[in-house]
Amino acid sequence: MSERKEEAAPDQLRQLLQAKAKALHDEALRSHGAVPGEQLEALQRLSGLMAICDASQPVRSRSHWPLIALFASTLFIVSILLFARRQSTEIEMDLQVDQLGFSLPNRQVLSEQLSLSALGVSGLSKIQLPRARDTEATTLSSGRDFDSSVALAVAVDHQLRGEVSLPELILPAQTRVSLEKTGAPSQYRLTLQGAALDLRGNVNGPVQVNLTGGSQRQLSFLSPKAVIFEPQAQQVNLDLTFLTLPQKISPLPLAIHDLSLLRIDDRRGPEGLPIRRVSTILSGTIYFEELDGREYKIRPGEAIQLEGSQGEIGSLELKDDHIVLQFRGRVKNIRTGPSEVGRSLMPTWLEWLKARRGLALLWGTAIYLFGLVVGALRWLRAPQ
Repeated sequence: MSERKEEAAPDQLRQLLQAKAKALHDEALRSHGAVPGEQLEALQRLSGLMAICDASQPVRSRSHWPLIALFASTLFIVSILLFARRQSTEIEMDLQVDQLGFSLPNRQVLSEQLSLSALGVSGLSKIQLPRARDTEATTLSSGRDFDSSVALAVAVDHQLRGEVSLPELILPAQTRVSLEKTGAPSQYRLTLQGAALDLRGNVNGPVQVNLTGGSQRQLSFLSPKAVIFEPQAQQVNLDLTFLTLPQKISPLPLAIHDLSLLRIDDRRGPEGLPIRRVSTILSGTIYFEELDGREYKIRPGEAIQLEGSQGEIGSLELKDDHIVLQFRGRVKNIRTGPSEVGRSLMPTWLEWLKARRGLALLWGTAIYLFGLVVGALRWLRAPQ
């Protein structure tokens, strides 16, 4: 209670000083500048007493919490802008790879009819061979007639050249597709993982039929016929040997998700080496559409990991020793390098704001800094 009285006393004295000064001011105006000496002297003594009281007051320390809070909030905002990354971003990629994988979100046509010099299929339970010259239609079973694989190759009989082709390939939703270059000339392996796969090959004229673990025969088909393949499980490998390269897979664009540019290198063997994920990229460029098309050049063999990718393949061309791929879509995360030391390529909020909201970022920064400076000056000028 006594402390409150001590704090209130200078305030009451200051109010009294202000009241007497105003009264003397009004008196001087009424008397055209004549100021009574006694009243002026008394006012001066009161003013001196006020100065003594102010000087005798204990100096209160200024709280530093406003400055600490201001610094902490500024540091938090800057940290968010510099280090927090977008949850998804739009990208476009032009790549040269030797293998890629993706999944189909819905039922689609993967390719139109492809003319081949040879078609190999593995992972089969049955093969239905159509009627040919001197032979009837027959069904061959895996484990009895062959060891789950067959190869159909173009043959020549009396200057008549046979034909082998893969007809229009329509795949159900959620089929996993992998395409890779093999070591054989002009050959690519197409791996399909999914249920209810409808697979067949078209043959005409003389065709060599090679059954692994079974017979090898040359059949002559008098008209175009279909060889029907029944998968043994949910994974089938198709080895496509093309007559000529390059070849474009059509129709496109092809809607996909979960694009993969890595392959599993299983080298465990007797030495117990761990499984590795190896990049399939030979070269390429990533364009960040939300950053005004900023480019990121990919080094050969650089491991690019895409998470939550969803978009479309605009171009897919098979060349002699690599695949040319164009992809456009959204990704939830994109990283480069091994998983344990990799770094994210996702745009930060500052990069995104600079590219997409540059004027708003400029004005917002200016207003914030102005408010910061004004607030600090008011705090410094405030009486203790």
